[in-house]
Amino acid sequence: MKKLFFLIGILFYASSFFSQQAECPILPSPITYQKGAGTLYIPQQLSVQNDQISASAKKQLSLLLDVYHSLELKDTSDHPFIRLQKLQNVPNDFYSIAVNDQIFISYANERALYYAFHSLMQLIQSEDGIKYISKGFVQDYPKFEWRGLHLDVSRHFFTVNQIKRYLDLMSMYKFNRFHWHLTDDQGWRIEIKAFPKLTSIGAWRDSTLQEHYNSTPRTFDKKRYGGFYTQEQIKDIVAYASERHITIVPEIEMPGHSRAALAAYPEYSCTGIQQGVPGLWGVFEDIYCSKEESFVFLEKILDEVVDLFPGDYIHIGGDEAPKSRWKSCEQCQQVIKTNGLKDEHELQSYFIKRIEKYLTSKEKKLIGWDEILEGGLSPNATVMSWRGFKGGIEACKQAHYVVMTPGSHCYFDHYQGKSKDEPLAIGGYTPLEKVYTFNPVPKELDVAQASFVLGGQANLWTEYISSFKHLEYMAYPRAIALSQALWCSEKPDYNSFCKILYGSHFDRLSALGVNYSKTSQKPLVKFQGQNDGMSIELQTKDPNEQFQTIVHSSDCRTDLVFKLLPNQPLIVERTKHKLIKNEFSFTSQKSGLKTKVEINNHLGLGVPVHYTTPPNPQYNYSPTVLVDGQFGSRPWRGHEWIGFDTSEIQLEINLLKNRKIHFIELSFLDSHGSWIYLPKSIEIQKISKRSRKKYQINNITSEKVQIRIGRRMKKFRININNHSVIPDGMPGSGHTPWTFIDEIIIK
Repeated sequence: MKKLFFLIGILFYASSFFSQQAECPILPSPITYQKGAGTLYIPQQLSVQNDQISASAKKQLSLLLDVYHSLELKDTSDHPFIRLQKLQNVPNDFYSIAVNDQIFISYANERALYYAFHSLMQLIQSEDGIKYISKGFVQDYPKFEWRGLHLDVSRHFFTVNQIKRYLDLMSMYKFNRFHWHLTDDQGWRIEIKAFPKLTSIGAWRDSTLQEHYNSTPRTFDKKRYGGFYTQEQIKDIVAYASERHITIVPEIEMPGHSRAALAAYPEYSCTGIQQGVPGLWGVFEDIYCSKEESFVFLEKILDEVVDLFPGDYIHIGGDEAPKSRWKSCEQCQQVIKTNGLKDEHELQSYFIKRIEKYLTSKEKKLIGWDEILEGGLSPNATVMSWRGFKGGIEACKQAHYVVMTPGSHCYFDHYQGKSKDEPLAIGGYTPLEKVYTFNPVPKELDVAQASFVLGGQANLWTEYISSFKHLEYMAYPRAIALSQALWCSEKPDYNSFCKILYGSHFDRLSALGVNYSKTSQKPLVKFQGQNDGMSIELQTKDPNEQFQTIVHSSDCRTDLVFKLLPNQPLIVERTKHKLIKNEFSFTSQKSGLKTKVEINNHLGLGVPVHYTTPPNPQYNYSPTVLVDGQFGSRPWRGHEWIGFDTSEIQLEINLLKNRKIHFIELSFLDSHGSWIYLPKSIEIQKISKRSRKKYQINNITSEKVQIRIGRRMKKFRININNHSVIPDGMPGSGHTPWTFIDEIIIK
């Protein structure tokens, strides 16, 4: 009978969810929210049904009430304000909250009860110091099993208290996996008693890169930098996470990203050469040698790691492992010969399978980045797909479990806004709305294959994140959008989500002192090609918002000041002769937030661009990007560039009228650490029945390439050729290089 009542409840309340979802303050959004009539006022001291709550659950409820609402908890068995009931035959992690003249919580397990407590904290409102909850009903449980956030503490180190705060913020939004990236080239962060030099040497570097990897000339902070967690500290953090129903997944990188370990124990490299811990980012050629001694070394490390982390999974990395050292190493070549392996890719597969077999003997599961697919996947390995969805799709089709974490949606070290005011980031562009669209289950999978998708997570790599305030800025509110994608069976539309986020949760984050980003509240600036130039349009969620607009032009002595409404295009007419620099400043009269745009007006501003070769979907923002008058920044910001992952590129430009062209200037990006390379050659050809004239330039060594034309053209084709594969010894060797193009200036 209880089960029947539960099912009827789902049907009844689900039908009203969409009509009231905008009124529900809970994020991630519950399956059911039914707002009733009336209000329940909250006393300063709340009583809870003492005989129905465990000591750990009571501790957490007391802590949450104090932290979020300065309320106290007391025990009682008579007429409690909060009543509890444990259920059977309900979905995993199911809970419900009924608010009438008291609060009644039903739950499937201790974890579900904890989620209910967090939802309860979000339901409690305050006005003039009075606490209350709107009467109603909530019913909820998660969609995906794996709801994760990652943190790299190797590139920059964070203290025990900062890790605990990170976990607290995760628990607010019902994340349940903390992927702790503990080792990498730039620092070893976990105490291993069998190998003390891992922390006495491997945890410290003598310098750290300043500014960006692509900045020239490179400069370094010469201060000694590092730190590590003792095993006692790790046990403390593991227990802290467990109280919040978060499982920690430690990552010990292998066979690549191992320079810090090899700085301490160079005998486990292929060369045996002593090198320091690098202060430069990127991918390094020196990795663990595949000889037997290396496996003994790693197994002893894993023995201690396994004892510290009670969760099922150990992450072993497996990504970005150059094979150049293995190719020239006699011992690695002997391993290939002895085991009948085809090449170094199969050697990596052999390496991973050896580690997986050892972890299995310790009753642990191996998880690694999608490169572990190369050369054949280990029998029971789980894949974390970061290079898009492709690796995850392949693994699912091979009946392997998958966690989706594609760079297109889940890399929170990318820029989240287009303003030049955004703090330095590695590159890319992942705004809040893009995160909100994330679906861990690709449409290419059928129902059976999709069952292997455990869920998803976001990754926070910290090359350019040196402070915890900056870390919070990069993670929030994007982590809240991700929680929607991983928790909700049916999430509200993006505008409804923003209404809840801005209306309730930004205040919650502010009260906790979280340095969250307000970038998503800035207007979206849309550029659109027009017959006579280009339009600029501010798109906002508030049609009544106004912007004070100041335009400064290099062609005009006085600035133009006026008001601009959202969705009201501002036309920039295409110049016919000289290059004109225009600076636009838009200031919201409601929030005071400023948005600045700089446009270099030229003969090709806003003209039609056709891609014969399609760009990579992750870096295909709009053809207008190539002729919007804005030069791509260095270091690169993803939204300012069009990216191709093919060796041959062809595109066509239509100037709409025959124009006398003196020269065409193209801008490229040279960023080897990101596998982005300058092209080998460029060819421009007029599209005409009568003319086959070509303009070509080879041996390109500069990011800006100017090609002299000196004739009239209306349409022309641009052919760009890059290396078929990245040469040996270069970052990304053996892979197809990326080509990034920005503004094409026509004079």
